[in-house]
Amino acid sequence: MNVDVSVVIPTHERADLVGRAITSAFAQTARPAQVIVVDDARDAETERVVRALMQTYGPALTYLPAEPGPTAGASASRNAGVAVAAYGLIAFLDDDDWWDDRYLEQAVATRALSHADVVVTPSWMVVEGAREEWAQPSPRAFASFRPGVTGSNVLITRDAFDSVSGFDTGMWVMNDVDFFVRLRESGVSAVAAPDRLVYNEGRGDGHLTSASERRAQGLEHFLAVHGGRMDRSAVRLLKRRIHAARISHESPRLQRIRHQLGVVWFSTPADVSGTLRRRLRGRGRAH
Repeated sequence: MNVDVSVVIPTHERADLVGRAITSAFAQTARPAQVIVVDDARDAETERVVRALMQTYGPALTYLPAEPGPTAGASASRNAGVAVAAYGLIAFLDDDDWWDDRYLEQAVATRALSHADVVVTPSWMVVEGAREEWAQPSPRAFASFRPGVTGSNVLITRDAFDSVSGFDTGMWVMNDVDFFVRLRESGVSAVAAPDRLVYNEGRGDGHLTSASERRAQGLEHFLAVHGGRMDRSAVRLLKRRIHAARISHESPRLQRIRHQLGVVWFSTPADVSGTLRRRLRGRGRAH
């Protein structure tokens, strides 16, 4: 079964992973009519991988090299992909994530039943082959600043996307949450799909969710834009993440200690126990 859906996959120097994302999109029981891979790095190896897959999937697969510039990034790439999309339903998939083969069938059916503008599907986080429940969309979550959205679990109508002018290219961290919050405030309707059919890669190089000064600054920017409308627990969580992003082995010792204390100050008992459980299992995650 084919469905009139355009899938947009932004990619940045992930030639080793993007093929998995593309393959999972075309392996759907409800196969999308179009898959657009937007490469903001214009990486030769990524282009080679995509063009090789074009031999299998034909004109349904498009390689789109994006223009580099100060607003380059996942937000700009998603907007560029939607700009050339041929269909009225858009699904987003990050280059290091993948879908269960029933993902689109469920998302399209959920939208048909609900007549919603946006369908958000629960997802798994996968770290070294082990999975744990991750994004959990729900009406209650949709009303918060933790709506359960990622770069890979949203199906949206083109009209809803255009109503907020797409992703904010100046929001380089939590751009998916910013996008959903603006949709919510514009009156767009959203519904959660029932089954957990999206897989988020929890490790890998180049995650903006990895510890870095750029991530910290991005979180501070999100807080500056949305902080006045966030409840205390959401602000606390964001401040905890800002401190965590600034803990680096390359940082001066006193700076590391200061930010470690900041993480503790803004942590709840549940935060602490969750961190301890992951460390006891010898696992971490980039998200």
